Amino acid sequence: MGTFIREITEPANAKSVRQANAVFEVRFPVQNISDLLDIYKKDKQSDPFLYAPGYSPIYNSTSSKAMVEQLLHQLGDVPLGDIEQREIVIGGQEYLVSSVKSSQLGWYLIDYVPVQKILSPITKSSKLFYISMGMLLALSVLGSFLLYRHVQIPLVQVIRGVQKMKRGDLSARIEYRSKNEFDYLIQHFNEMAGQIQVLVEDVYAEKIRSREATLKQLQSQIHPHFLYNSLFFIINSAEMEDKESVVAMAQNLAEFYRYTTRVENQSVRLKDELDMVRSYLNIQNLRMHRLSYEMEVPESMLEETVPRLILQPLVENAIVHGIEARMGGGRIRITGEQSEQWNRLVVEDNGKGLSDTELEQLRARLKQPMSEEIGCGTWNVHHRLYYEFGEGSELTFQKAESGGLQVMLTWNRNRQLLPEPGREQG
Repeated sequence: MGTFIREITEPANAKSVRQANAVFEVRFPVQNISDLLDIYKKDKQSDPFLYAPGYSPIYNSTSSKAMVEQLLHQLGDVPLGDIEQREIVIGGQEYLVSSVKSSQLGWYLIDYVPVQKILSPITKSSKLFYISMGMLLALSVLGSFLLYRHVQIPLVQVIRGVQKMKRGDLSARIEYRSKNEFDYLIQHFNEMAGQIQVLVEDVYAEKIRSREATLKQLQSQIHPHFLYNSLFFIINSAEMEDKESVVAMAQNLAEFYRYTTRVENQSVRLKDELDMVRSYLNIQNLRMHRLSYEMEVPESMLEETVPRLILQPLVENAIVHGIEARMGGGRIRITGEQSEQWNRLVVEDNGKGLSDTELEQLRARLKQPMSEEIGCGTWNVHHRLYYEFGEGSELTFQKAESGGLQVMLTWNRNRQLLPEPGREQG
């Protein structure tokens, strides 16, 4: 191992031995330099060495001499500066070479580090950043999904249920199971909706029973005006010795009152209702001498069960409010049709009819409590249909092609009336 020698004069600016008051010589072995390089390498995780052109390099204790020789071979082509950095490639790997010239020794401290080792913390931080961002994004998506599934969906279901209830659909129930606190809310909403439906149906049923009691009372009374007119017709016909008119009026009047005064059973066949209406129309035709009618109802509908007096009030209204106010002959046409789910019965007249405004007012009154303006019969027909046959069963009005009024009774054929306890079919 060599030795470094350093001479120092006193004064420092002496240029010869004669000019110097004293000369100091400092010697230190190369091993000291190698030890210092080991200390430097311990913290830097690099492979430093000292180099001077024309001299053997001074290595640290673990230097790779073959690596240093390759590095110096590439550095030898270009002189080194006092302080500089270069990038060189050895064995297909890129290295960052840093060099600093010592002003005291005149040697270069050279250190080399693989570029990949320098960039690895940055690369690692970048990967960690992107992984973190990806995880945050995934957690955000998962959180949004859980929020949508466990909060938004049940909340929308509850709002829809409330809106259905607001529109009058008392059968609205929420079928969704959220498996969280909303289950408690949904369960109690369904219980509340069921209780409201039962209460409303009970109130509605009580109202219908009250209206039916009123109807029965009206049925049990002999219609004085109608009866007086019919009896006067019989008297006049008898005085004129018109035997056929007397017999026809008496027979139809008997059939009409036999049917209308029978209050013990409110469910009848459609055929019986049509027979009673036919008797009523015959009576009116005998009195007016200007009324004609026709009935076209499919045989399959005649055995359908309907509430008693569901058709006669409509025919009576067509005559009293439509045809009697019209000059000339009057005509009433009753037709029936069936679909897979619905029965429809249409009563059409060629009377004076109603204006668009009057039609809208009539439709609006059906949804209101019964009043004298709409009458007991029409209101009862509409509400009895809805109560007995459910949603979609109703009474509708529109203008007839003949200029009069067309009234349509619609009811669900899949929901048949059941006989009331203690009543006989008839």
